[in-house]
Parts: sequence; structure tokens; C-alpha cells
Amino acid sequence: MNKPFLESLAEHILSKYQGEGNRLCVVMPNRRAGLFLRQYLSPADDKPIWAPAIFSVEDFVAHVSSFAIPDPLVQMSALYKAHCEINGTKSLPFDDFIGWSKGLIRDFEETDQYLIDPASLYGHLSETRALSLWNLNERPLTEFEQNYLQFFRSLPEYYRIYREILTSQNLAYHGMACRMLAENPVEYLLTPDWNHIIFAGFNAITPAQLKIFYYLIASGKSEIQWDADAYYINNPDQEAGRFLRKHLKDQNLGKPNEISDYFGTTARNIKIAGVPRQVGQTMLAGSLISELITTHGPEVLTKTAVVLADESLLIPLLNAIPPEAGQFNVTMGYPLMQSPVFTLFDGIIEMHINASAGRSADYNAFYHRNLTQVLQHSHMHFLAKHQHIGEVLKLIRASKLSYIGLNDLSTISSNNSFMKVVRLIMQKTSTVAELIHLLQQIIAMMKASPGSENNTENQRNSAETEILFNLAVILNKLETLSADAGLIGSQRTLRNLFREAAMSMPVAFYGEPLKGIQVMGLLETRTLDFENIILLSANEDKLPSGKSYNSFIPFDIRREFGMPTHQDQQAVYAYHFYRLMQRSSNIWLIYNSEADDLGGGEKSRFISQILHELNAYGSMNTLTQLSPVMDSLFKQRAAFVIEKDQIVLDRLLVLADNGLSPTTVNQYLNCSMRFYLGTVLGLGETEEVEETIDFRTLGTVVHEALQHFYEKYKGSFPSAAEYQRFLKQVPEAVSAAMQKHYPGGDTKNGRNLLIVKVAETWIKRFLDLESEQGYNPSAGDHMIAVEERLSASLNIATSWKGDVKVKLKGSADRIDRVNGLTRVIDYKTGKVEQKELKKNPEELFINDKDVFPEKAFQLYFYLLMASQNDKISQNTETLTAGIITFRKLSEGFLPLITDGATTSESITKFGNLLAGLIEEIFDPSIPFTRTPFEKRCNNCIFKVMCNRDKKEGAW
Repeated sequence: MNKPFLESLAEHILSKYQGEGNRLCVVMPNRRAGLFLRQYLSPADDKPIWAPAIFSVEDFVAHVSSFAIPDPLVQMSALYKAHCEINGTKSLPFDDFIGWSKGLIRDFEETDQYLIDPASLYGHLSETRALSLWNLNERPLTEFEQNYLQFFRSLPEYYRIYREILTSQNLAYHGMACRMLAENPVEYLLTPDWNHIIFAGFNAITPAQLKIFYYLIASGKSEIQWDADAYYINNPDQEAGRFLRKHLKDQNLGKPNEISDYFGTTARNIKIAGVPRQVGQTMLAGSLISELITTHGPEVLTKTAVVLADESLLIPLLNAIPPEAGQFNVTMGYPLMQSPVFTLFDGIIEMHINASAGRSADYNAFYHRNLTQVLQHSHMHFLAKHQHIGEVLKLIRASKLSYIGLNDLSTISSNNSFMKVVRLIMQKTSTVAELIHLLQQIIAMMKASPGSENNTENQRNSAETEILFNLAVILNKLETLSADAGLIGSQRTLRNLFREAAMSMPVAFYGEPLKGIQVMGLLETRTLDFENIILLSANEDKLPSGKSYNSFIPFDIRREFGMPTHQDQQAVYAYHFYRLMQRSSNIWLIYNSEADDLGGGEKSRFISQILHELNAYGSMNTLTQLSPVMDSLFKQRAAFVIEKDQIVLDRLLVLADNGLSPTTVNQYLNCSMRFYLGTVLGLGETEEVEETIDFRTLGTVVHEALQHFYEKYKGSFPSAAEYQRFLKQVPEAVSAAMQKHYPGGDTKNGRNLLIVKVAETWIKRFLDLESEQGYNPSAGDHMIAVEERLSASLNIATSWKGDVKVKLKGSADRIDRVNGLTRVIDYKTGKVEQKELKKNPEELFINDKDVFPEKAFQLYFYLLMASQNDKISQNTETLTAGIITFRKLSEGFLPLITDGATTSESITKFGNLLAGLIEEIFDPSIPFTRTPFEKRCNNCIFKVMCNRDKKEGAW
């Protein structure tokens, strides 16, 4: 590896300013560089020396100007005060103001950084907006258009008043402080603190910063040390050198230090890998770290950095770092808004916003989805020590209530430890102050939890302590803002400000900066050099980032006034990318190769550039494309095969005793993996509170109402007069079924009322048609059973257990005898076509199409069980099975149709084929696999688990 920039800088300082460290100041682009510079300045013989003052540029400007830099919440508050002063009674509510204030704050920052006359800039912008509304027919402007133009005319006033408010509090945003120094150098820059100032490692220097540099260099007190490479400096088309080429020619910045040609004279090995999905990148990074340790020993990690172009990969990466890596240091700031702890607090705020008045003076009633989401959060499990959560959630779902109050959970023991947490988060909060206090109590509870003390011993979990600290800081600021300025008038406004603050506050993770592997964002790599670089998310939308620019100033005006555009931003990214590589020996550039719904999956154009240009530049650079990557790592996931070990086989024996239903065997035929997950493991869809009556509940209500009417008539059929009496009782029967299966739900209004009326209409139409069928009890027509449980058994041969008796089970909605036929009837509330029921047994087991004939399979299954039940039929040939669909009641009974064979032959054939299928299920040599027909996965609840949902993070 080449000598690091900061080591060369340290040698320059020690040789040129020996003994003057206490009168020397070093200013660099970021704070982290100072830690490494101090290490290089430490003498080998341990003799004490005076260390120079080391600042980031932001800290230097704040120190010299004596102004404090306000945080985003304070800036937003100051700008809103300016807005109210300008607009008076026409001022927007603070909630509406928040959304667009960030763009204006950023524009004012750049106005000052680029030393632009605000009257000229915003006057020009106002005229441009006025021209855009001009029309030939002289139509008068609408009130909205007038307000629109007035806003742009007022921008110079916004700028002036905003700065005055900040100045009155001895505050200045960074651009404002830079402008003050640049325009008043005599007042601010004749500092007696230092004799010499070194500016090191700068690239894109703003006009305000340049004026500061000019003044200090001209005074003989300052110099600049550039960090660059001839590869991108000498090529006028290389965007990485766009700013430095201009600065190096600027005589006002002094004579530049020597620029080396690292890319042309030193060897580096660059490997490029496309990996599917974001998590795949972190898995590969963990594998590479293990490989480095195995090959070079753990000491190699002090020379290694993992760089994240996408900061959201931080937590997955920390989980992927192998244990043998030991200590590591996170140099980047993790977005607080992306942390799991933030989502918990955001969910609690949302829960209180949507709360309604409860039946208790101290507790509100909370919307069930908000409450359930909070209670299911992983950190709630941590607070409750994983106890009793299921009991609370089960009670919420069983209540079927849309809004849950604490009294609705009164059946749970007060000794339940989790209820202490529940009572806290369900406290009544009528004001912003009360909600902030509640959130502060939760933070205190999380900090006091015994588990959090233990977690601090683990670097990966100690981040939570830092996140909680940052949340506490935000809440304290919001509390002050609410009390002092009275700006937070509602809990909804609190939620919006909470999110804004979290979005702009990165969590700084502190570790041992000079030990172990370094994890950092691209910006944090400025001035730092490492022998081994692993760069993740080297995709076009991340490196460089997209063109989105939150600003009121359009591209053409930006360019006219010399303000930065997305082209400048991309040049900055290019510099960071090439500078990171210039002294490194081994570089892995890893990108997500899988496209998302909007495209993506494209490697960064910087990768395309080096593939095309770097080999041509010199023979010292070895570039290797590794694609596809990690085949072996993903092979098992892609195949998704579950072998039948003894545990699985024992579970299958339990299923054989308990019974296989048409639904479970259907599951296997549709997808054996679905059968494994749903039937063998017993996983299922979580029951949710129904805000509106769902399709399953509707079907259950219809079935139960009909059971109520028919269960008294076993051995006969109702008379015409009794059918008429039934028709009058339909609303009552539906209501009773609804109370049972949808307790507490509102069935008197909205969509639920419509669904109730649908159920009543279906049942009435069905009873009308039934009364017209002319059933003749005297001729033997009669009802045999309703909601009848059926069962049968099959003997199968297995290679590991010998003969096994397998129980079959099911429930028939209705069995009757009409015109000499015994009918096994299944009611369906969904659509059914007669052609779906025209199947021979063999067709049910071919299973080579996207759609499987589930309905016909179910009817054959019923026939097989009915044929073994003497109570139902002594003559198999008189057996039939079919469906009555409420979607097409006019079609009546839709029978199962077989071509050519007798009923007895068809049942026998189906039984033999079914036995063969069940033997396959019990065969240990045939694993469970995903269906090859992906359309069958569309409505499967396990599609995420099986990686068939096409969504990021599925595994």
C-alpha cells in the first residue's frame, strides 16, 4: 500500500513546524480524519510533543465566528417565525409549513456559501415565476396564483428576517457563518490563536470558503495540502478532477504540493461483483472479511475498511461481520429514522393520534392495527422479556373490536409483566406535553431494563443505547420548542416534527477508531486510506446518488448564478470514489444485481468507467469481473429443498393419526413446500381483527344460518309453509351468526351492512329455490345430515415404518337423498363452473398446470369417505357429490361428472391414486420443494418465506 495521505501530512507538519504544534491549526473536511492524524503525529520514541489544534471545516468556522450552529429544528422554528412575521394572519399552520421549509433552508445555506446577492437571485426567481403565469388574454390571476407570486416576491424578506432571528440568539447556520467570515475577514480571521493554519484534503470548495482561504494564505498564515492523483487531474474529461483542476491552477491558493500518479505507478487488484439483493452484499462482505483473516491474520483488519454507499445496509452488515473479526469501528452516522427503536416510538405516537375516547378516565381506546403493530414490535418483546405477549394479542384479535381500551384487556392477570408495559403505552394523553412525557417514560424504562446493561457488552447491540440517547435529545428539544414557542399545537404536528428531526439526525456510533475493521460511509472516507477496501451498493442510483434536489431554485437559474447542480454533486462523488482507491492495493466493488419494481440492478457508471479506462491507463491495475457471484452461497436458498429427517417423519405419523383433510392434501398437490410449512410445521396466517366482514366470515355465517334451518329436518324436508316461515327468520338467523363469528363488530353501517344484506339475500334466494324443488318425502327424499363430519382410512406402505394406517377426515355441508341419489353437497360462496367438476380421477394427480382442480378433488375425497360410511349409503352407485354456489343459485346442484366409469370404479381408482400420493408424502427420499408453477404462489401466505414475493429483504 502507498503511504497514506494523513501520514504524509503528519511528516510535513513534523518537519516544517517542529516545536510549533501549539501554534498550529489543521482544518480538514471531517472530524474523523483528526483521530488518524493524531496517531501519525505520535512520535515513535514516545517523547511528548505539542499537538496542533485539529478541526473539521464546520467546527473551525463555528470556532472562529463565535456563533453556535443551530440544529434543524431550531432553524425550522426560526424560519417559521419569519413566515409569521411576513404573512401575519394569513400564515400557514406549522404542520403545513414543515413540508416545504427544508428546501428553503437549504437554498439559503447555498445562497450564503456561494456568496450570491439574495435580492438579485430571489428577484430573478420571482420574475421567472411571474412570467410562467403570464397569459395573452390578460385573464386575472386566481387567488392561489396571487399567493404563489407573493411568496416568491417575499423570499428576500424571508432570508433577511430568518438571519436576524438567528443572529439575535447568537446562532448562525454554516453557510451564514462562512459568509460572515468571507465578507468580514479583518473582524473574524485575524485570530491570535495560531501562527499557521493548514487546510488539508479539500476538493469542492465553495466561494465563501475560498475567500477565507485566500485571505489567510495572502496573510502568510496558511497553506493548502491537496489530496489528488494525476490520473483524474491530467484528464480534462475525468469528472473526479473537475474542482481540483481549477483549484490547482488558482495562484491565490499558493503553490500546490506534489501530485502523485498512484494509478499509473503502483499495483492494485480490483474485483467487481454483482450480488442479488441488498442482504446478499453484506453476506459477501462477511465472507471476504473471514477470508482476509484466514489469509493474513487478524491484524489485516486495521488496514481494511467496509464502505457503504447505501447507509441503510449498516445494520445488516454489522450482523454479517464474523465473530473472529473482533473489534470494529463504525465511523458513519446511521439514519435514526431507519432504526427499529425509532419505528417503535413513531408507532406509539401514531397510536395516540388515532386514539378515541375510551371508557375510562385514565385510558383511551386505541385503533387495533396501531396497538397490535406496537405490541408486536421486537423491542416490546425485549421489554416484556418475551412473556405473555401472545396472550394479549390473542385477546385483542378475539375481541373483534376496532378500538381497544385497557378495560377490554381486563381478563388478563395484573401479574402479567407485559401488562405493565401495556398500561404505560395506553395511558391517556390529551396534550403534546403529556405524549412527550409518556415517550420519555418509555425511554427510561428501556434504559433501566436489565437486558440493556448486558447488551452494552456487545458492540452490535450497544448501538441501541446511542439511539435511545438521540431520541431523548429530540424529545427534549421538542419539549422546549413546544413550551417556548408554542409551535406544536397537536400530536400530529409532534409526529411530523419527530420524523423530521429523526431524518436529519444521524446516530454516531463510537468505537475504538484505530483498532479493527472500519465501517463507514463514502463521505467519511475523505483523507483516509486503507490497503483493503470493500465497497457495497456500488449501484448507479447510489454511486452517484440520484438527481433529486429539494430546492425552490430551478436548474437554469442555479447554473446562471453559479449555484451547485446535480452535475457538481456527481463530480464530488466521482472524486470520493477515485480518491478512495488511489492508494489501496485490494478493492472489492460490490453492487446489487437484482432489479426492483422500478428497474435498478445496474452497476455504477464509475465501474463501467474503470473497466473501460483504467486498464488503458496503465498495466498496474488488475480488474476482474466476478459474475455471477456466490452461486454456492445461494444454491440452497434458490433450490429451497426440505429433506424429510426423522423429526419430520415423526410429525407425519402424528398427522396420520389426527387425519388428513381434503384441504391439507390439496395443499400438498398445489405445493409440497406449502404442505410442509402449513401442515407439518403448523404455521398459518395470523388471525387479524376484521374491520369489515371478510369473505371467510361471510361464508361461515351463510353455512351456520342454513344449518340452523335444516338441522331439525333429518329424515325429511321442510314443507312449503315452513320455507315461508324460514324466509321471515333469515335476518334473525344471520344476526345470530354474526354475533357469534363477528362479535362486537358494527354490522349496522357502511360496508358491513351491505355484506349482511348480501348474506340475507343469498339465503332467501336459496330457500326460495329449495321450496320450488318439489322434494317428496313420501317417495324417500330426505335430509340425511348437515355439517356432517366424515372419516375414512387408508393403509399405505412405507420404507421406514412398514404399513401405516392414515386417517382421512372432512366435513360435508349437507348430505341428502333426492330421486334415489345420495348427494354429498358442498356450499360455495365463490364462483364455480360446471366444467371445473368434469374430471376423471387420473386428471387430479397429473398436476402439470398453473391451476389445480381443487374443487373436483374435494368432491372425490368426500365420495371416498361417504362410501365407507354405512349410515350415508349402502349402495355406492347411488352416491354423488356436487356443489351449490351462491354466486349462481339458478344453476342449482352442480354434480361431479366422470366419463365412462361407474361411481364405484371412480371411487376405487381415486382411493388407489390417493394412497399412492400419501405414500409419496411419507417417502423420506422425496423432499418437500416449492411448486414450479409460480402463479400458485400469488395468494400463498408463505411466499415471502419461500422468496417468491420479489421483495427486498425476503430472506
